[in-house]
Amino acid sequence: MTKLEFDDFFQAARSGSLAFPHCKSCGQFHWYPMKRCPHCRSEDLEWVPSKGQGTLYSWTVVRHPFDEAMAGDLPYIVALIEFPDAPGIRLVSNLVDVDVDDIKMGMELSPVYPDPDQDPSVVRFRPTAGSAGVPGA
Repeated sequence: MTKLEFDDFFQAARSGSLAFPHCKSCGQFHWYPMKRCPHCRSEDLEWVPSKGQGTLYSWTVVRHPFDEAMAGDLPYIVALIEFPDAPGIRLVSNLVDVDVDDIKMGMELSPVYPDPDQDPSVVRFRPTAGSAGVPGA
């Protein structure tokens, strides 16, 4: 696996959107990028844009600094996010702008894209305004 296989994901993130690998042969999405579809083994793949709106499938709260560079960010929330417009995708990311006690399974999430000068692989998510547990809901 080379970094080049992720270039379309990073390019989409730089422009403020998400895109996921999709197989034109069997119609399935998959994550992460591969040279062949993991469902049917076809090489006829494309990157399909996503609206980026997701739902929370699972999460954990990290309280131990596995990397000392992250010690100042503790605690942080690692989330597994599903996308209704890209069935089968579950993306690992971080939740921001939410209190741990307000996190609910299935809550709606919106992407927070990095500034153009930041690492494009760092797309985070926050609760969508109006979701349960979100101020203003």
